[in-house]
Amino acid sequence: MENIALGEILQWTEGKQVGIIEPCSQPAGISTDTRTIRKEDLFLALKGQSFDGHQFVEQAFQRGAMAAVVERSWGERNGKRAAGPLVLVDSPLAALGVIAGQYRRRFALPVVAVVGSCGKTTTKEMIAAVLGQRYKVLKSAGTENNEIGIPQTLLQLGGQHGAVVLELAARRVGDIDNLCSIANPNIGVLLNIGTAHLEFFESVEGVAKAKGELLDYLDESSMTLANFDDCVVVKEAKRTKGRLLGFSLERKSQFRGEGLVIDREGRGHFSLQNRLFDLQIPGRHNVYNALAAVAVGRTLKVPWGEIRSALKDFQPVAMRSETRRNGGIRIIDDSYNANPGSVRAALGLLRDTGAATSRKIAVLGDMLELGSQSKRLHSEIGRYLASLNIDILLAVGHLSAHMVEAARQEGMKPEVALHFSTKDKLAAHLNSILREGDVVLVKASRGMALEKIAGTLSC
Repeated sequence: MENIALGEILQWTEGKQVGIIEPCSQPAGISTDTRTIRKEDLFLALKGQSFDGHQFVEQAFQRGAMAAVVERSWGERNGKRAAGPLVLVDSPLAALGVIAGQYRRRFALPVVAVVGSCGKTTTKEMIAAVLGQRYKVLKSAGTENNEIGIPQTLLQLGGQHGAVVLELAARRVGDIDNLCSIANPNIGVLLNIGTAHLEFFESVEGVAKAKGELLDYLDESSMTLANFDDCVVVKEAKRTKGRLLGFSLERKSQFRGEGLVIDREGRGHFSLQNRLFDLQIPGRHNVYNALAAVAVGRTLKVPWGEIRSALKDFQPVAMRSETRRNGGIRIIDDSYNANPGSVRAALGLLRDTGAATSRKIAVLGDMLELGSQSKRLHSEIGRYLASLNIDILLAVGHLSAHMVEAARQEGMKPEVALHFSTKDKLAAHLNSILREGDVVLVKASRGMALEKIAGTLSC
């Protein structure tokens, strides 16, 4: 954060001053965590379900905070006893977004926003790698894709940056619109629209409406890059106000990958506008992510050769299609998160990886946040898995029992389609049956923490 004065923050947030504040003084940065706060930072007292930053206001001042942004009601009760000046606002979280949004608008540069039901983080990282060939890129760290992470990322902007790449997450209608009002993107990427977070959106149409808020925000001067192989995305993209370009493998588009070959490691090789691309990251779904990165790169004038080099060198993000060997087995650790679309993609990767004689073992856990459709969607995954002729299904979690039941109904034998009551029991059984040449996929929602299983496998 550069050259923001406290007087500006008071004006932007419509805050009320308590204590002595020098309007021209400039905070060193903005902190929401007293464990990492620096001297002369501005402290924002955020509240969540399990924490309240107001409990740490005094600690923030002890550690050198210049001032603290607090809820109006808290400040009115405690302002006279505070050890430093306060800025009283209706919501410190909203104030964080306002400050970051005003700061971002000082910079005239490309801001790329990635939305989709799955693949956002990998695509964001791919785009950053491609743009990094020519620009100093600021990107959101990890999955910091919400109303806290996006502002914190934007406040790191500086004159050295030439582009910003963000992933935007939605758990309810209005989230994308709010994040766009902060980030002010001018390039949008629509990856896919599926059944993620149905607990909150109730239907695919609800998901589409939420993701489509990006299109509502982008104006006539903007660029939208959309997956033309996703029929729901195509339907949403019709209302694009700016320029619309597509990427695809099947339908006609400006960035259509052709001649796709998946090798025994599950990696994609394809041509695009008569140029060959070789990926290190496995999975057909990651070919789409790569095509999105190519489209953004060419839109921003990155040369073809540099795009190819960036994608050839790109490695999987931890626990996202991360493939490694342990002894004689191959592990596909895709345990970071899961929804029906991403599980189908991961099962496709499992099918395509390894030799024809390799046993394909799917270790699956519950897909969370699917609401009233959870049972049906877990059953559909079980039936889909059986249709791929996966050799063994091992599942844990009460919802995943529906996967196993459906897989058995589709013809998988009970001795190879098993459900376990605990992760420890599953891991013990899996390690007892592993043999050289096996390929093991580990996939579930974040709350299932199946990476613990992935870390125990050996042959």
